[in-house]
Amino acid sequence: MLGACGCVPPVERRSKIPRLGFVSPASRDRELFVQALRGIGYVEGRSIAIESRTAGESDEQLTPAIEELARLPADVIVIAGTPAALAAKRTTGTIPIVFFSVGDPVVSNVVASLARPGGNVTGVTNVSPQAIGKGLEYLLQLTPGVTRVAFMGNLANPGSRLQFAAAQSAAATIGVQIVDFGLRDAGDIDRIFETFSNSGVKAVMVGTDAITINNQARIVDLAARYRLPALYNGRDFALAGGLISYGPNYAALWERVADLVDKILHGRAPGDLPVEQPTRFDLVVNTKTAQALDITVPQAILAQATEVVR
Repeated sequence: MLGACGCVPPVERRSKIPRLGFVSPASRDRELFVQALRGIGYVEGRSIAIESRTAGESDEQLTPAIEELARLPADVIVIAGTPAALAAKRTTGTIPIVFFSVGDPVVSNVVASLARPGGNVTGVTNVSPQAIGKGLEYLLQLTPGVTRVAFMGNLANPGSRLQFAAAQSAAATIGVQIVDFGLRDAGDIDRIFETFSNSGVKAVMVGTDAITINNQARIVDLAARYRLPALYNGRDFALAGGLISYGPNYAALWERVADLVDKILHGRAPGDLPVEQPTRFDLVVNTKTAQALDITVPQAILAQATEVVR
């Protein structure tokens, strides 16, 4: 309905430029996405509009945010994380959805298959079981003799469950035990670190989910305080003081997301666009942290590192 001035209310106004909805728990994701869009010619506010919403991983938080973007309506909804992908799929079967950071979209029932996603959904995965196993190998090279490694990730998140299963599978082949300590919300973090000293844990693998991403500094600081070598999935953790990270190059993944969005805006159906998997991985070693933990980083690891923080 028009107001007295004859103006269209803001929620109903249609933009002349494509409008994207964006939902992610990490502010850094938006920066990388905007950068990726810029790389293929889109300028926010001039040739594309982005409506951002911040939400946690629960349906109670995600669904209202995604419903709001659907009502705008957004031309494409870009979301990060398996819970968000599932919430978006439940919310709309017509607006194209492009996901980022879904571990196994087929197992999670986000898409029918990687080659032919079907419906209105496609995107980019961020979990490689082989890479998780490789990361564990790097951690154990830095901490020889360690036999019990803690996993810090929210197993209520399907993506974290996939990471945990991949870590357990890799650990079983080399005689190491991977143990979950029940991270379910941010309030568990301090308690979990306090329990490590009496549990035989001598190293930590930190998974990727909204809880760990949003508490990056806290987790890195606690690992330093308790003198625990820790492996992270993203380079930002190592840059912030974490010992070592091994995982997908997230800037490259966001470039793939931007490319999928561009194809959809040019008329391609999302269900016909194959889900893309990571192909570039970063190994980042923080030698300053290693020194503080009295760890000598093998030259073989330094030679393979994408980046060394000194």
